[in-house]
Amino acid sequence: MTHPLYPYSPMVSRPKLEFPDGKRLAFYIGLNIEHFRTDVPLDRANGPLPDPLSFGWRDYGNRAGIWRMIDVFDKVGIRASAIVNSDVCTRYPEIIQAGVERDWAWVAHGQTNSTFMTGMTPEEEEQHLKEMFATLDATLPARPKGWLGPGLTETYDTPGLLAEAGLTYLLDWCADDQPFPLNVPGLISVPYSVDVNDFLMYVTNPGLTGPDFERVVFDQFEVLLEESATTGKVMALPLHTFIMGQPHRSKYLARLLKTITSTPEVWVCTSDDIAEHYLAGYAGSSEPA
Repeated sequence: MTHPLYPYSPMVSRPKLEFPDGKRLAFYIGLNIEHFRTDVPLDRANGPLPDPLSFGWRDYGNRAGIWRMIDVFDKVGIRASAIVNSDVCTRYPEIIQAGVERDWAWVAHGQTNSTFMTGMTPEEEEQHLKEMFATLDATLPARPKGWLGPGLTETYDTPGLLAEAGLTYLLDWCADDQPFPLNVPGLISVPYSVDVNDFLMYVTNPGLTGPDFERVVFDQFEVLLEESATTGKVMALPLHTFIMGQPHRSKYLARLLKTITSTPEVWVCTSDDIAEHYLAGYAGSSEPA
């Protein structure tokens, strides 16, 4: 497959990718912290407004779930890559403060997860991003370097606009197990995941249990760890506060994080760390060098 944003590069043809201190597998938590509008239908097309079922489920994450997850992260000793809507910064300042105190990395995620980039005109998108950055700049320690579109949405103009704003990496393109350069100067893709993304796993498999989730994540981890003996790989674990922050799932999250982070070959890092490492040593061509 070809795409105007990046060239095709087969994994088997690339030189070896290495990480700091001889680590083989880069692992990060992509913690989605989101705000949803009460006047926009959520799960049910043309659904009821207000929608207590859908909105309440998501609001649980900001009111209760995230604090349970923070306790897990603190006990394990892991920094999150916080993928944050700018509306979160003004509506839930306590969450932002907790992340700042823990030195989280911050990834821009649009204004709200009720507004997708798809269908915006260039002028609308430029204004949308301008407003988003104004809020992020006013509340975070520094402007984020990374981006994940709400619902993994972009327009064809999005990458260029983000590069102009000083961002260096995108998470939207789940096309690889390694970072890769994009056809926008200074911009790269860092691996994210739809396959071990808790939202997609639980929405598409409503009967999935905590042990099921744990087994799938461990399967992903074990294979990537084995493959990383040849060349460095990246494992992203995308989480949502209203899903893995539920009481019946949190113990499985804690258990798998303890195992992964205690594995000697694993570089426990953030998406920022991965982007900085790759940009410093590997981004001069279409493949690691």
